[in-house]
Amino acid sequence: MGVRRHIFYYSLFLILSSVSGGGFLMRNQPAEVKATDYRQSYLANPYYNQMATEALEHKPPRFDFMKFRSYYSQTRQYDPMGTRILKDLDELAFIVMNDDDPERAATALFGYKTLVKDHLAHIDVVLHALALAREDRRFGDYKFYQWVRDGLMNTVVISGDGYTLAGAYDVITLSEETMLFNRMGFQQIDSQMVKESIVYYNMHDIVDVNTGEKRAVS
Repeated sequence: MGVRRHIFYYSLFLILSSVSGGGFLMRNQPAEVKATDYRQSYLANPYYNQMATEALEHKPPRFDFMKFRSYYSQTRQYDPMGTRILKDLDELAFIVMNDDDPERAATALFGYKTLVKDHLAHIDVVLHALALAREDRRFGDYKFYQWVRDGLMNTVVISGDGYTLAGAYDVITLSEETMLFNRMGFQQIDSQMVKESIVYYNMHDIVDVNTGEKRAVS
């Protein structure tokens, strides 16, 4: 059984992020809010932006979440960890909810929504947006984020059968792997990395908590 993870690309993106020194101005200078600080270029893959816009505006009944996730993993803003993104979202949301300056709050809300759109295929970002939308309508329609959440996770679950490397589950963020294990009822015992061509897989020894069966998961 397999959980596919492109470890090589994960590491590459993390290294590039730390070397480039890029990011959102809010992280370093929270007193300076500029709308343009929260968007990165889609030149690497304009198809992601097109699909994100389509999802937000129309919520298509046959939206291709697998393709959407694939496009996201090819964009410049792709982040398999998501820690920095969530920090930036928290800072922006704090300004929206607490700043007395309407212009500053509006700019922060624009930045928040833009950042969410840029990472709409990241399950952690979607869960964050869902929680805030439930509290405050300014952050969007919580039912929309429920739809995205379910679409992302259902896509991961049906992406493979897990019994061979060829049938490995497709996972693009660390949280997807965790949520997949929780959804399938897998308890990890041990893991090791396996390389096939230029793609790396995580091989796991797991226990199915529903049946007590021990199996190999990759």
